Amino acid sequence: MTGDQSKQKAKLKRGRPALSEDEFSVRRAEIAAVALQLFKTEGFASVSMRRLGREVGLTPMALYRYFPSKHEILSTLWSYILGEAFKDVATAVHQAHSPDDKLRSASHSYVGYWFRNIEHYQLVFMNSGVTNRDVTSFVSQESVIDAYEIFFDNVAQALKLPCSHAKVKTSTDGLICHLHGIMHSLITMQGYDWTARANLIELAVNNAIRR
Repeated sequence: MTGDQSKQKAKLKRGRPALSEDEFSVRRAEIAAVALQLFKTEGFASVSMRRLGREVGLTPMALYRYFPSKHEILSTLWSYILGEAFKDVATAVHQAHSPDDKLRSASHSYVGYWFRNIEHYQLVFMNSGVTNRDVTSFVSQESVIDAYEIFFDNVAQALKLPCSHAKVKTSTDGLICHLHGIMHSLITMQGYDWTARANLIELAVNNAIRR
């Protein structure tokens, strides 16, 4: 074996150089994007890490360097999807004027996002193979709680009460539950002749800010 061959062999043994933080983040995003398509078309429970690894050109062991578990991939996707939904909500609120209109715009935008992206709704809210513990762990994250603060803030402004007031929490909790009920009912029970979605949202907002 020549000296050059020995050097090449030693280099191969050492493996690939470590990725920079930016390269690592980009690769994670690429993996998550592939996972999102697989989970939407085949279902979260049906896609193994081995299968995902094949799709992104990684062995299962290499894939685990980027995501310790399939549930962490799902949590990453949930964060991405919610981030997209609340970008729309923030834009809608910014374009409105009065406190009541801001809350109405936020509510219509939030529900509208899920109807425009029903596969995302199913991945976040109707996912098989996910335990209550998984969901609780995700929704208890500070970033998730912070995202929904836009509803609390706008309910407080519409009611002309401080955010700390008990009525603000009750009204906002009720509004969020009402909006999710609208989404779930209209998406999963499409054979029923429901009242128009916009009218149901208006009813939810009116109940929340009733003084």
